[in-house]
This record gives sequence, structure tokens and C-alpha cells, in this order.
Amino acid sequence: MSLTLPAAYSSASKQGNIQENWIIQLGFFNGDAQGSGEGGWEATLQSSGDDNTVNESVDNSETDIDVLDGTVFQVGDFIKIDSEIMKILSISTNTITVERGAMNTTKVTHVNRTAIYWNNFTPIALSDTTVDDVFYHGVVTNTPSIRSSIDLVKAIAKTGNISLNVANFQYKGDDFSAELFLGTRKYINRNVKIYSQLNDNSTLSNCLQIYQGRLVGVSHDDSMVTLQLTEQRPWDFISIPQTKTSDTNIYFPIAYGNFTPNTTSRDYRAIKTVYPIPVNEFRGTQLYSLIGTEDVTSNAYPHYYDKGMDRFIPVSEDGAYNFDTDADSYKGGFAVQAHYELERRITFKPVETTSSTGWSNPDNAFDDADANEETNYASADFTQTNTGQTSKTIKFQMPQIEGKVTAVSMEIRYYTNEITVLTSGTGTATYTLTNKTWGANDIFYTNSATSTGSVNSGGSGTTDTSSSLLTQFEAQEGWGDEIEIEAKVAITAGIDPMSGQFQPRIYDVRILATTEVDWDEATNKARQTANKIVSDIETLYTGGDGLAKDGWESSGAISEIHDAHRDMLIRYTGLTTTDPTGWSDLNTARSGWGIRWWTLEEIELKKSLEKLQYEGCFIFRYKADGSPQYIHIPDSPSADHSLTKNDIKDFSVKHTPFSELLTKMELSYEKHPAENRYMTTKTAYADTARTNWAIQAKENIKQVKLDAYVSPAITEYDNSTDVASSSPNDDFFAYYYNIFGDIKIQVSGTIVNPIFYGMEVGDIVDFSSMHPTKAFGESWSGKNFMITGLTRSVGTLKFDAREI
Repeated sequence: MSLTLPAAYSSASKQGNIQENWIIQLGFFNGDAQGSGEGGWEATLQSSGDDNTVNESVDNSETDIDVLDGTVFQVGDFIKIDSEIMKILSISTNTITVERGAMNTTKVTHVNRTAIYWNNFTPIALSDTTVDDVFYHGVVTNTPSIRSSIDLVKAIAKTGNISLNVANFQYKGDDFSAELFLGTRKYINRNVKIYSQLNDNSTLSNCLQIYQGRLVGVSHDDSMVTLQLTEQRPWDFISIPQTKTSDTNIYFPIAYGNFTPNTTSRDYRAIKTVYPIPVNEFRGTQLYSLIGTEDVTSNAYPHYYDKGMDRFIPVSEDGAYNFDTDADSYKGGFAVQAHYELERRITFKPVETTSSTGWSNPDNAFDDADANEETNYASADFTQTNTGQTSKTIKFQMPQIEGKVTAVSMEIRYYTNEITVLTSGTGTATYTLTNKTWGANDIFYTNSATSTGSVNSGGSGTTDTSSSLLTQFEAQEGWGDEIEIEAKVAITAGIDPMSGQFQPRIYDVRILATTEVDWDEATNKARQTANKIVSDIETLYTGGDGLAKDGWESSGAISEIHDAHRDMLIRYTGLTTTDPTGWSDLNTARSGWGIRWWTLEEIELKKSLEKLQYEGCFIFRYKADGSPQYIHIPDSPSADHSLTKNDIKDFSVKHTPFSELLTKMELSYEKHPAENRYMTTKTAYADTARTNWAIQAKENIKQVKLDAYVSPAITEYDNSTDVASSSPNDDFFAYYYNIFGDIKIQVSGTIVNPIFYGMEVGDIVDFSSMHPTKAFGESWSGKNFMITGLTRSVGTLKFDAREI
């Protein structure tokens, strides 16, 4: 979104008709030695650090104003209340006497408790000028330039550093170098604003703010002072997390996302949408795990990760398998408790078939399908004629399971079909299914058919379950590593032969087990082993939701990537809760772009923000006027500027380099909570572009690992699903393909029409009225371009743009 042009620019038509000057405001802090805000244009604070405000209602003529803390001000300070600037003439405790309507502002009324802002700056310029009754010393001797850009590959924005050469003139009775450093006023790391002034206009509102940054360095000799300015970066020198426990100095973790726990009843515990929480201490019978700096009021209970089974299993806080879903206040943050026995209850299935005699499709007995699926089963077919019996066995491998098994049961879901055929005489056919696991000989299904006389046939079918096998173990030795099931048909014939047919089907085999750390052994060595097992646990896991918006947009857990990014800025840098430029459009485009992200260790805030920008497919920056902005490529771009050949000189057209092409990604996302891997991997590529540009099978492939991104599910685009037909904001790959999936057009030039001086990086430009009428072999019509680079200097605005 471009800058709002003042009237002086809107009425200008050609660069040759204007004379441009840059005026510079060097913000400083002139407050009490205890400190009260950063100075410049920051909000004033009381000496206690609390907000400083007016302490009465103020009419439009009153000059003696009560404030909450007057001791932080000094005579000569300029302050701003609402839109009015005032100069402090004298101070009496918490009453300040002021000159109203300073710097050409209007005297207005102010309500009680209105915030007070500093308006302290030293004015300099490229040439002498007066703006709003403030004289700007024309002492800048060089011609500075401001370079701003966005990197669509990395999803970051940058404004280059600026160097100002300033004459070391006499200022308030001393060298200007003495004013800037080691004097009364503090300039280092304070805001600096630069405005473009046309034709010596005397009103600041008619000047265009083109830069806001900070003064980071000053050097000088006898005649010259050099000022080093850098862009506004409030995340500099900030790391997260920031809160540690009061005893062990372990960080309380930070998590963003809509996490989901496994249920506390017995089930498969297959859900992996949890995040790690560090164990702070093992005290008494409890492990205390840090969950964060804000209370988690539901689903907070801890989980134990069983690596062998790749499952997160809830553990109770009291040894009786009771769960507290609310976190507890603990040592500067919040924590959850786990009982030292770490009792776990879980349902699981075999992991493979170890042997099978006469069974078809044995793995169907433990696949991922639900039980009783009529088309998905392991089966054995029998045909037994005359006296005798036939048996067929099947064995399944058990998974490894941690801890002492204290209870186990098995559930077998099956179906049987029997047909008995007699030619004459009498006979009995007996059909059985037997569980022989761990030395048992439990018949869980049996049936007999007796027939007599002439030819006779009959059949029956049944569906049944069994779940009362080996329900208790007192020691680990009772736990075996295989499940064994036997199917058998036996015929006892009379005078004449008979035959029996039998087809058992097993749909599902499930084992339900309870395990815990073995604290019951009598020997000290055994208890020492148990103590070490528990003491060595560094991390448990929780399905409680991550941080909430805390009312800045709505309530509830932050579940989308862009919301997490904005929350970090609000929470850790003090970004205003007012919607940034571009937020509304991004908020719509990123609806459903889910996040699950956490950190337990200290990391730079800047790196976290840039990671979310890349994975969320957007860019955050501060505009030239200091206001925050979000940039993304919309599905249906509309032009902010329509440029003609009369608005530009030095116009140049080229295509993006072949080396920038990105046609195939192997994407890993949904980060595993406990291991250094990802739960989803997709391959997506643009078949048309790879064919057009003769890209070989193993060329132009990028491996991408996304630590925060969880949705939308990435479509596996290929030659049958063409990504070119997708919209940029459909998913991660579609977005970056839209930018880099094909060779695009780049343009550059110099703006000669001042009505476009408000142009900013991220703006969308239309060149359909340009000459020549084509961009290489294509028309300009229908093409949209995004400004990716701007360089401002006095009288010049150069731009770079690329097709989107």
C-alpha cells in the first residue's frame, strides 16, 4: 500500500517543475535521569515505568496542566497530546506550564487520562528551511539515498543503512558533535525521521515522510560529523522465551497452535498434535513440567512419549489415573504434574505377521482399517472330509512396550462361516478358534454340527468378540512378544463319510495394556533403577492449546500462522494492536493456514518472525512513515498504480534468471513433537514449466522443511494435477510456484512524475499503457507487477518490479 501523498505532491505533474529538499528530525531523550520512555516520539512514562498521562480534563486555553508524574520532564521539552504539540515552560511537581499549539498545531481540548508523547527532535536539512515555525539547519553536505526492498524468496523486507555527512556547525553555543554524544540530550538509538519537502513548503503536513529509522553511530572531525542511520527494527536484541523458573532457570516454553491431546480412556493414542514441555523437577511423588507463562485451562494433562510405539500416552497426576485438565501456577509461570509411577494405558495392534499357516492376507488382521470391515480381513479356508482334523495357525509380532506391564487384555474381532454336508449316516463336525498366546489355550469360538440321514447341508454365521484373556500380570516375565491364534475343524464320522467346510475371518486384533515404572521391587537396586528412569525424563508433552490473542483481535487459541506472527510483535516488541496496513486482506487469504510451533530454548525473535513469514507466505515491514505493513500476493491482484511511458524514464525490461526458477519441491511438514522428523511429506512440481525449460528429472528440486506449517494440506501437483490452475494462496507450494515456478518479466526505471512518489515496495503496478506494446513476445495487458525495490534520492525515485 503506497504512502498517502500530501497535496503538494498530488498537484505536481513533472519532476522538472519541482525543487526537492530533505528535512531531518533527530529524535532525542531529554527526560529525567531515571528514564521515562525512549524519547523522540515515544510515549512518556512515569519514573515508576507506568504510563504517564494528563491528570485532569484540559480545555483549549489552559496552560497549567496536571500530569501523573511531572518529575520526568525538563523545561524546553516538547510533548504531544492527541494532535496538539506543546512546549514545556516550567514545572511545579506534577503541574507543567506549557506553550499551547506549538509547531503550528491547533489548540484542542483533551480528556482526563489522555496519553502524553514526546515530540523532541533536533532539525537539520539539506538546505535551510522553516517548517511549522521550526528552523531546519541546512547542514547536510552529501546527497543521501534510501534503498528499500523485499525478498520474495526469503519473505523478508529490508531498508538499507543511510549515512549523513553534516557540517560540524555551532549549535546552542557548542560544536554540533558535542550536542549529539555525551551531552545532556541522548540521541543514540533514538528515532530519526526524514521528510521530502517540495518547493520550500512551510507545513509539515505537506511534506512526505520517506524514512523512519534509528541513529546508531556518530563520528566526527573538526569540520564534519557523520551520522549512521539504520532501519526501524524493534525486534533487534530480543530473544524468546523470556521467562525462566525461579529455581532452575529453565525457560517456560512458548507454543502457538490448536493442539489436541490423546483421550484419557484406553484408545490407540495415535494423535500427535501435542507439544513438548520440559520437566523442571522430580519432587516427592511428582514430576513438574513447565507448560508456559499463561494458564492452560483445558487439556493440560501431561503425556509420556513411548518411542517404540511412537505414541503419546496420557499419564495421571495422582497414581489413580485421574487427570487435572487445568495447569497450576508454578515458579513464575504454569506447570502440570505427573505421578512418579507414570501409569499408562493404551490400546495397540500387532506390528507384523511372523508366521502364517494356511491364512490369506494375514496383515489385514492389524491394518489401520476399523474392525468389522467386511472386505478387509485375514481368512483361512477349510474342507475336511471323513474323520480327522485340520488346524491352521497365525502368529503376530507384538510391539516393544516400555515399563512394567501390570494388566493386559486382548480383543479379537472375527466372523465365522460353516457348512456341513453328509451323504448318509451320522457325524459331528466341530469348529474352533483358540487363542494360544503366552501359553494360554482359550477357546473363544466353538460350534458343532451333527447330521444324520440323506444328503444334508446347512450353514451358520456369527460375529463375536473376546476380551477376557490373561487380564493380569504380576511380573514383567508374563509379557510375551507374539500373539498366536489357531483355527481348527474336526470331524467324527459315523457309518458313512461326511465333509465340513469352515472359513473363519479375523478383522481386528487389539491388545489393551497398562504399564508403569516399577517401584514395587523390594531391593534398593531396583528402586534406584526406577528412580533413575524417572529422574532422567527431560520432557513430557501436552495437548493444551498454545498462546491466545488476549483480546487484540478476538479470544481463543492462536491457530493460524499470520496470527502467531502478529502476536509475537505485539507481545514482545510492543507493536500497537491497531490493524497494520494489509492485515485485513492477509487475514482473509490466510484463513485456515494452521500452525503448530513451539520453542523450549532461547532463539532470536527476528529468526522466529522470518520463519513464520516464509512458511506463512507473507512479508512484514515498516513503511517509510514508520507504520507496520503486511504484504502478500493476492489471488486476484489489482493495481495500485498504472504507469505510462510519460511517467517513467530509463525503462528496462528483462526476464528473471533461469537460476531463480523453482519447479519442484519435496516438502516435509507437521513437525513431530518428540523427534527430529516430520509426519507429512509431499512432492509437488510444475510439469509444464519443467517440460518447457528442458529441466531433467533430478534438476531444480528444493528440499523444504516447514516447522510451523500444518495446513492447508499441500496438493501433490504433478502432470495430472497442474499447479498452474491453482490460486497463489491455495497452499505453500502454490504460493511460491506463482512467484518462481516459471520465468517471469522484470522491469526497472526512474519515476519522473511526482504523483507516484508515494510508491512503496509491495505495491502492485500495471504497465498496460506502456510502449512498446509487448514485453518480449507477450502483451503488457493482464500482467501485474510488484515493486520489489525502490531507491530514493533527492529528485530521483528508481524502482525494480517483477511479474507476479
